[in-house]
Amino acid sequence: MKKFLVFSAVTLMAFSAFAQRMGHRPMFYDPTTVTTITGTIESVDTLTGPRGNFHLIELIVKDKSGTIPVNIGPAFYLDSQNISFKSGEVVEVTGSKLQFNGKDVIAAAKVKYDGKTIQLRDDNGRPVWARGGMR
Repeated sequence: MKKFLVFSAVTLMAFSAFAQRMGHRPMFYDPTTVTTITGTIESVDTLTGPRGNFHLIELIVKDKSGTIPVNIGPAFYLDSQNISFKSGEVVEVTGSKLQFNGKDVIAAAKVKYDGKTIQLRDDNGRPVWARGGMR
């Protein structure tokens, strides 16, 4: 068991270091740092996973305190739910505010946009796409 834990920790650190080196943000979620912001979408970006095997949708949201990247979720999930975001639109995001390379970023759990509420994670931060999605 001890060898498994050491292997898991080393693997996680290696993945995180690789992702940072490649300019990608590893996704984590901390329920103790949940916050809500309301702002305007400045841009909708697609980040590619470290191996090029997935795409993550990230919004750059401008609120009263500045701009902050918001990691929404994988493009395949948003596409399957017919969800798309547009620059210039107002969005309310609830999620875990984290630090990445010394900068704030939010891992979204819930987004209010275009008259809809989109649930992306449960209260513990588990992604809905990890269990087949919610409609």
